[in-house]
Amino acid sequence: MEKFSLFFKNLQQEMKLFLFFTVLFMLFRIAFIGIYSYQLGDGSYSEIVLCLWYGLRLSFKTTGMIVLISAVFATLPQLFFIKWPSDLLRKVISSSVVLLFTLLFFARIPYYKIFNSGFNIMLINGMYDDISAIVDTAVNEYQLLWRLPAAIICGIILAWILCKFLDTRTYVIKVASKTRRWLYSLGIIIFLTIFWIFVRFGGAFSYTKSVNCENAERLKSNLLNEAILDDGQALYRVKSITERIKKINNVNISANVLRQKIELLGGNPSADSIDDAFKKVVTIPKLQEQPDNVVLIVGESHALWPFLPEYENLGLVPKELKFLNSPNCFKTDFMLAQGTGTMPTINGFVTGLADAGIYPNSQPESYKTKYGTGIGSVMKALGYRTVFWYGGFEAWQDIKQFTLSQNFDEFYCAGDFQYEGGNSWGCPDEVLFKYVEKYIDKGKQEKTFHIILTTSNHPPYNIDVVAKGFPKEEIKQKLPDTIGSDEETLNEIGHIWYADQSIGDFIENVEADKPDTLFVITGDHAERFNFAKEVDLKTLSAVPCIFYGKNVSKDLLAENKVGCHLQIIPTLAEMVGKKGDTYSSIDSSLFDDNGTVFNHYLWTNDEQIYKINKKIPEALSNKIKAARQLTAWRVLKGDKIQ
Repeated sequence: MEKFSLFFKNLQQEMKLFLFFTVLFMLFRIAFIGIYSYQLGDGSYSEIVLCLWYGLRLSFKTTGMIVLISAVFATLPQLFFIKWPSDLLRKVISSSVVLLFTLLFFARIPYYKIFNSGFNIMLINGMYDDISAIVDTAVNEYQLLWRLPAAIICGIILAWILCKFLDTRTYVIKVASKTRRWLYSLGIIIFLTIFWIFVRFGGAFSYTKSVNCENAERLKSNLLNEAILDDGQALYRVKSITERIKKINNVNISANVLRQKIELLGGNPSADSIDDAFKKVVTIPKLQEQPDNVVLIVGESHALWPFLPEYENLGLVPKELKFLNSPNCFKTDFMLAQGTGTMPTINGFVTGLADAGIYPNSQPESYKTKYGTGIGSVMKALGYRTVFWYGGFEAWQDIKQFTLSQNFDEFYCAGDFQYEGGNSWGCPDEVLFKYVEKYIDKGKQEKTFHIILTTSNHPPYNIDVVAKGFPKEEIKQKLPDTIGSDEETLNEIGHIWYADQSIGDFIENVEADKPDTLFVITGDHAERFNFAKEVDLKTLSAVPCIFYGKNVSKDLLAENKVGCHLQIIPTLAEMVGKKGDTYSSIDSSLFDDNGTVFNHYLWTNDEQIYKINKKIPEALSNKIKAARQLTAWRVLKGDKIQ
């Protein structure tokens, strides 16, 4: 067969591939929307059509890359080697890709349930997590043992269908005239060039009109926005975000540039170190007397939504609502968590630095020097012994060595306790709080700061909450249409109730014995709860921030105050510090008029929460970049400005 005819045959095979994968990604997209369609509100049909249209265009890019790989390894070599096994190689390559994307699609289903997102930056964060615990959770909570074989079988079937499709007839073209052959060749080159540009720009001929992973978020529904991205584009989004983080985290800047960043963040640009640049002085202590014990509770997946008026009557957080209604309490309207994972939040508290996509607990500098802006350093400077309590195990994220390296005097975790039950992530919350309570009851002669990180409100949800008193049937009757009433959801809701009971019992017991204790309650993140209907960002992402204690007054904080996790550190310093005490903080306290606050992907200055994207105000964008570069410098290069 002459080379032109052979190339034309191969070209048809590549176009078959393009058609097959375009249809496959569309079927995956429709199936994904169907699985989570209960989240969509009424009147979403027009948005579904737009989602499918944008998704079709975006998947051209993924499909085009698959076809390009096939063309490079199957079609092009046969132009030089007639006996090149192009058909076999094409089937092997494309079948492998089908199997890969089928596995990714099956993984996307539970992934979205956990993170309300397709593949995102949490994939990178998960590399630092406890892999054995992740596998155990995947097996016990997300049916890995049947999902994986099902995905493989489905992938094999789809690959077989593809191979049969590739075996269908192709049209043979024979051109005797050399002139005609050149004309046909020129026509094919022009067609392929135009077609490739169209594919490259996601169904357009320029970047400004293209659909890509950066601008695919065009609809009101989070589910539909995530459905626009096929799994290839979702993974490319992870790559894109990671590269952007690396660019922002560039520490190859001069000391003068760093000083400009410090000044932009409200620090002293003339200081010799970052800690000194953000030194603050307590001028008017907020409490009449310094409490002997200060307790910061960081609840696993402890979200704001059960406290909101539309969900308050469910009775999921009755203990904490009792504290909120006490005159000895103040709270924020809502708070932005440091991250969507536990370790980013703990990194924030331990370092006192903004989230820059770096895990300080994995960086050598964190074990050489102490972050003066971290909560351990701040509380020690104010005269407190510091103790870190964790319901999990010390090997997770190297949390024991990390916290002990950062001005915590003691560390205790599930491995130090005797208990029954629990799971691969740690011990039940009530066990953790029992040991903290015993420690406080010993009544050491020195003032002590405790940070408590819980674990029970985390899959696998294996605590028998009904046996603990959870009124499941009563709550089931009260559920709004934004929350499902299936057994799995009810069990998860039961663990929210259990977390509140554990926190509340602990506070009541300690308060009875040590009435001057100051308690702070917040959550590490919120997004893990899977609502039946889509909700706004405040309901989905905000966490509570509650200050409660004998000497606390509601008048200490203005109403409708919003904040972020890093502000808890200077707020505590202003509350328990004595006049003239100093501390370092890159952020202002909640008592100050802080204006706009932000975290890793959200920002707010009022009752509404916004995503950080290209639409944010330029001044805020510059501030966020400055905070992240400052973090990168401090974590990677150290405290000195030189």
